[in-house]
This record gives sequence, structure tokens and C-alpha cells, in this order.
Amino acid sequence: MSTAAQLGNLLNTQADLNYYTTQLNYWSAKYEANTQKLQQQTKAEQKWENAYDSAIDNTKELKANCNGKTVVVAENNTSEKIADQYAHAKVTAYDQELSLELAELDIEYDTMKTMYEALVTELQAQKEAEKQSTATSAQDNHLLSQ
Repeated sequence: MSTAAQLGNLLNTQADLNYYTTQLNYWSAKYEANTQKLQQQTKAEQKWENAYDSAIDNTKELKANCNGKTVVVAENNTSEKIADQYAHAKVTAYDQELSLELAELDIEYDTMKTMYEALVTELQAQKEAEKQSTATSAQDNHLLSQ
């Protein structure tokens, strides 16, 4: 293969590497932002579950306010419906649908990020090999001084 063709391949590989690096940065940013939101929902879910559990067979009356409405849980409550209402009033930040959506996005974004990491790593190795081959060819053809 001629030195010019090898140089062309090297430039194409560099262009691909630039593109895939940009894509990796994009998906990494989306993954990181989603991970933060997912962690917030996970913490809120734990608080919600604790509030729910505390409202079942509770030993004292419980109260929670949400949007001007007070939810009261009587002592020794056995109603799951009332416990659910109390947990929602106590922990308004938890959204089960959002949590499930964020978990799905976490998998999608992680997959994309991992794929682009692999492509960037592969292209970096390919670029180094092409760079060495091009340099050797240029020296052999006396295009570069030794």
C-alpha cells in the first residue's frame, strides 16, 4: 500500500475516532445525569417504603401534610390504602413511574456508553498501528528523514 493511501487511512481513522469520542462524551453525560436522578428516586423510594411500613401496625397516631391536606393514620392501622396515602403525603419526591423509566434509561445509556468506549479503545489502537505503518512507509520511501 502506498504511503499516501496509508496516510488517507490514518486520517479516516482519526476522523472516526473524533466522531466516536464525541458520541462517548454525549452518552457519558446522559448516563451521569440520569444516574443522579435515579439515585434521588432510589433514596426517595426508601423513605417512602419506611413511611409506608411505619403506618402499618403503628403504635401511635401519625400525621403528614401534602398540598394543604392532612393524612392521619390512627394507632394500630392495618389499612394498606391509608398507609399508601400517608407514605405519598410524607414523601412527595418519590414517583414510581419516573423511577422505573429512569432505571430503563440507565440500562440504555450504560449500553451506549460502553459500546462507544469499546469503539474508541479499538480505534485508538488502530490509529497507533496505522501511524507506525505510515511512518515506516514514509521513511522507507525517503519521504521523511531518518
